Amino acid sequence: MAAYTHVDGALGSEASTREVALRDLLQVLRRRRSTIIASVLCCTALATTGALLYEPRFTSQAVLIIDPRTTEVTDINAVISNLPREAAAIRTEIDMITSTATAAKVVDRLGLVHDPEFNGAIERPSAIDRAIAGINDTVGYDLSPLRQQITGYLNSAGIGVKEPTSPEKERAAVIADVRRGLSATSDAQSYTILVSFKAKEAEKAARIANAFVDEYLRDQLQTKKDVNQQANKWLEDRINELRAQVEVSDKAVQDYRAQQGLVLGSAGGETFLSQQLAELNRALVVAQTERGRAEARAQNARIVARSPTQGNAAEILGSPLIQRLGEEESGIARRLAEYRTRYGDQHPAVQAYVNQLTNLRQKMREEATKIMAVINNEVEIARARERELEAALKKLTAETAGELGANVRLAQLQREADANRRVYEGLLQRLVETREQDDLQQRDARVVSLAEPPLEPSTPGKKLFVGGGLAVGLLIGMFLAFLRDHLNKTFRNTQHVEETIGVPAIGLVPSLPHHKNAKPEDYVLDRPRSEYSEAVRAIGVSLYARGALNTGSVVMVTSAVPGEGKTTVCLTLARMLAASGRRVLLLECDLRCPRIGNVLGDNAPGDLSDLIVGKAEWQDVVQVDGRSGLHYVVGRPHCDHPQELLGSEKLASIIKFASLEYDCVILDTPPMAVVADAGVLTRTATECLFVVRWEQTPRAVVQRAIDRLTELGRDVTSVVLSRVDLKKLARTDASEEAYGMNEARRYYTR
Repeated sequence: MAAYTHVDGALGSEASTREVALRDLLQVLRRRRSTIIASVLCCTALATTGALLYEPRFTSQAVLIIDPRTTEVTDINAVISNLPREAAAIRTEIDMITSTATAAKVVDRLGLVHDPEFNGAIERPSAIDRAIAGINDTVGYDLSPLRQQITGYLNSAGIGVKEPTSPEKERAAVIADVRRGLSATSDAQSYTILVSFKAKEAEKAARIANAFVDEYLRDQLQTKKDVNQQANKWLEDRINELRAQVEVSDKAVQDYRAQQGLVLGSAGGETFLSQQLAELNRALVVAQTERGRAEARAQNARIVARSPTQGNAAEILGSPLIQRLGEEESGIARRLAEYRTRYGDQHPAVQAYVNQLTNLRQKMREEATKIMAVINNEVEIARARERELEAALKKLTAETAGELGANVRLAQLQREADANRRVYEGLLQRLVETREQDDLQQRDARVVSLAEPPLEPSTPGKKLFVGGGLAVGLLIGMFLAFLRDHLNKTFRNTQHVEETIGVPAIGLVPSLPHHKNAKPEDYVLDRPRSEYSEAVRAIGVSLYARGALNTGSVVMVTSAVPGEGKTTVCLTLARMLAASGRRVLLLECDLRCPRIGNVLGDNAPGDLSDLIVGKAEWQDVVQVDGRSGLHYVVGRPHCDHPQELLGSEKLASIIKFASLEYDCVILDTPPMAVVADAGVLTRTATECLFVVRWEQTPRAVVQRAIDRLTELGRDVTSVVLSRVDLKKLARTDASEEAYGMNEARRYYTR
C-alpha cells in the first residue's frame, strides 16, 4: 500500500510540475504580449508590402526519360554509342539541359532578349509602380500623381537611372536570368528527368520549358549526325589512300613472280614444288602420329601381359575374351574374399577359388601375349611408312632449295598486299554501314509529357504571404518575449520575491499617476481610501501582525540602491500610522542625502547629528507633523563622518530611549550597496524592511545587499515592492495578487 501511495505521490508531483511550467509559460506570454503584438504587426506589415510588390510566378514542368530500350534495325555498331544507364550519365544530361549553350539557343529561338521579364534594360514597372497599383486595387484610390512625384524625385537624385549596356552584355544577362528560372532534376530510382521553368506568365513558362526539351533532343540527335558525318568523311579519305596502296602492292607481287619465273599451282597461291612439299609434310605428320599411337598400344599391351590385373590399354580391354575373363576374375575374387573371411585360408572351398583365380589370370596373360604380337606388327609397319616419307621429303627439299629464297621474298610481298587489302575492305564495309546509319539515328531520350500552362501560380499568394508574415511575426514575437523575460533580472511580484530570495514580501506600493501631481506622503492623508493608501495600510497591518509595531519595536527601512522609494515608504507609512493614533517617531539616519526635512519641513534648531554629539537636547531636535501628528528627527548633510556617528553608543541609547517612549520607531537608513552607514544600525533595529523598486532593480544587486545585512547580523524580515504599475501588473501578471485587481478598484476612491 505504501508503494502505491509513493507512486501516486510521484505522479501527482510530476503533474504539478508540468502545470507550473505551463503556467509560467503563459505568464511570460501575457507579460510580454505587447512585444508579441508589435512583432506580429511589423511582420504582417512587411509581408503585406511584399505581397503587393511581389509578382506571382508560374511553374510548368516537362518530363523526359532516358530510354533504356535500344531499337536495332540492323546489326551495325554505331559510331557514337548510346548513353550508359548510370546515375552519372543522367547527371551529365541534366547539366547539358541546364547549360549556358542550351539556354543561349532557347533565348535566340524565342527572342527572350526582347522580353522585359528577363531583360532588365527594357523599361518595365518598378517596385513603386507595383506597390501603388496594389494600393489602387485595394483601396480604389488613384495614386498616380504621387507616383509621378516620387519618380521625378528619384530621377533628379540619380536613383533608378540605368546606364546603357552593350547587346552582348544584355544577351549574357538574359541567358543568366533564364537559367535561374530553369530547373532539371532526377532521382536515383528512375531514368526520368523533370524539366521545370518558372515565369510570370503560365503560357510563357510552358513554352520555355518545352523549348529547352526540344533543344536538348535536337542537340542530342544533331551531335550523333555530326559525329557520323565526320566518320564518313574520314573513312572516304582513308579508303582512297588504301585503294592506291592495294593496287601498288598487288602489282609488286605480280612483277616479282614474273621476274623469278615462279609458276603457281592449282591453288593459285603457291608453286607446284611448294604444294608437293606441303603435302609430304602433312603426310609425314600423320605417319608420325600413327607410329606414336601404335607404340603406345604396344606399351600398354606389355604392361597387361606382365600383370593381367593391371593396365588399362584400350586394345586389350576391347577384346571380348579379356573382358569376359576379367568379369569372371572379379566374381571369383569377391567370393574368395568372403570365404576367407568366413572359413580361413585352409578351407577346401577357399583353395578351389584360389586355383580358379590362378587359371583365369594365366589365360588372360596368354590372350594378352597374342594381342601384343599383333600390335608390335602394326608398330613396325608405321615405322616403315615414316621412314619412306622422310626419304621422299628429304629428296623434294633438295629439289626446292633453289626456289626457297625467291619464295620468301614473294611471301613477304604477298603478306603486305593481303594486309592492305584487308584494311581496305574493312574500312569500305564500315563506310557502307555508317552511311546507312544516317537515316537510323535515334535519340537517347524521349518526351513523356510536354509542359502545360499551369492553372495556379507556384509561388505563395497574397493571403499566404500575409498569413506567413502573421505566423512568422508570432514566432518572432514569442521568441523575443521569452528572450526579454529571460534577460529581465528584476522582480515582478511578491511571489517572485519570496521564491528568489526567500524573504516574505508584505506589500506592493503603487506608483501615483503623473497627471495627478500629488505627493505620496500627502496623498495618503488626502485620500485615505485610495488604492495607494490601502497599499500602505496593508504594509502597516502586516508589520503589526508580525509584532513590529509594538512598543519597543525599531523598524529599519533600507534599500539596495538610491531611487528605490525607500524614503517615500518611510514617510507614507509613518504618517499613516501616526494619523491612525499611534505614537510614531521617524529618525532620518541618511545623513548624506537627507530628504525628510524638505518634505515635512525643518524648523528645529538641531538635527540628529547634533543630538548624537551632544550639541542639542531631545526637545531641540524632535519636530511634529501638523497634519498627521508624526514625530520626526531630520538629518542634515554637515557631518564628515556619518558612519562613526551612526555606529556610536550614543545613537544606540537614543534609539533605545525612543523605543520606550513611542509605539514604533522607524529608521530611514542609506542604501546598502552605496555606503556602509546602514550596516552599523543593524544592531539597534528589531525589524528590517527592505524596499525594492518593481521591475527595475536587478535581483543580483538586491541579493548582494541582503547578504551583506546577513553578514552584519541582521536578517531582512520583510520586503516591499515600490512604484508598482498596478494596471500593468493586472494586465501582464497571472499571480494570485494580480488576480481580480481590476475588479477590486471599485472599493477604492480616486
